[in-house]
Amino acid sequence: MSSSSPSSSSPHRSRGGVDNGTSSKGKGEDRPRFFDSKAKSNCWAKADVVPGRHPERWRKDAAGNVVCKRFCNCQGCLCFEYDHIIPFSKGGESTEDNCQILQTRVNRFKSDKDQIDKTQLKGYSCDVKFTGNCSQWRCAKSIVG
Repeated sequence: MSSSSPSSSSPHRSRGGVDNGTSSKGKGEDRPRFFDSKAKSNCWAKADVVPGRHPERWRKDAAGNVVCKRFCNCQGCLCFEYDHIIPFSKGGESTEDNCQILQTRVNRFKSDKDQIDKTQLKGYSCDVKFTGNCSQWRCAKSIVG
């Protein structure tokens, strides 16, 4: 196997949200794959707050799971992703109205499915219970590690 020179590169691939001129597949439209920062901010703001927790840090996802704003796009029970309510692959737009937060593992289950109810989503959730029996710092420290 010969080594490649620094100027060689791998073939260009269309990867969600990157427009290299090949992302439109016959529809003749340019649809952003990912939510912009304004849509994400408004999506977080419209999610239910967690009683007794700081609303800028903690919210409930569409299935009622507690998630932490710091843990976006990671794996774990407090992690979440921004989800297309109507899947992007089925024509859903990357807009605030089509955005919800979902615990990461729930979003992976939902994938490109639509018409999934809260009970089905809850069945794939991590079960994290927040109680009022300890200080916020001690509770968060014991959950996060």
